[in-house]
Amino acid sequence: MYKNALRGFAAAGLLVMGLSGCGGAGSSTDAASTPASETPTPTATATPAKAYTLEELTAILGQIKDKQGAKLNVMSSADMSGAMEQSKALMAQMDVQPAVCEDMAMGSLAQPLDGVKAAFGVSQDAATGSVSTISLGTGLGDQIAAKAQEGKNQIAQCSTMTMSGPTGSSTITVTDLGEKKPANALFAYRLDTELSSGGKGSVIMSQAVDQNVLISVIGMGGKTEEAALASVTTLLDQATELIK
Repeated sequence: MYKNALRGFAAAGLLVMGLSGCGGAGSSTDAASTPASETPTPTATATPAKAYTLEELTAILGQIKDKQGAKLNVMSSADMSGAMEQSKALMAQMDVQPAVCEDMAMGSLAQPLDGVKAAFGVSQDAATGSVSTISLGTGLGDQIAAKAQEGKNQIAQCSTMTMSGPTGSSTITVTDLGEKKPANALFAYRLDTELSSGGKGSVIMSQAVDQNVLISVIGMGGKTEEAALASVTTLLDQATELIK
């Protein structure tokens, strides 16, 4: 029962994790005045990021395969609207301490942001009982990178948390997997949850930002941390390769 509940929790986590954004405002430099006798040096112009549509993100997920070579089950945020509402209701019932760590305790969940569209892909390995999920979110422009950086900064601050609600309480620890993270990822960490009833579970999470698209991947289940991280890396690396 705990495994099924945790799997559903991770799936719900992906829904809003993928919508919680990441972002980073671009910077600009004013051109210095140039003496009349000198020829101005041309200023390099950054290529603007492509504005991906939901249909394009869904098509990208349709090209990604899991570690076993199988295609993902793909859905859009419109398909998952009911699950998102359930996720929001779940969050409203939970008390997290320290309070500032609420988003991370809920699997990096945050309230879905207005204007964000996302596509979701899910992979299940019946042989190992593992589940890997990926979301591609767009709609926040260059704010995406800054929001993701906020999540990275919270890893050390929220290394130990408690969460309580109508069904019981749990203790959550966060381990930074910085040295093991996918090469293209901004960060990766492991959430270890221990219920007051004695049940335990772990979830690995990683994020990357490419072309103002937030790539969020979750891996859970399986026999080892290395196997779960390999599944996460497989999905994230393909996404960054396909988003150009």
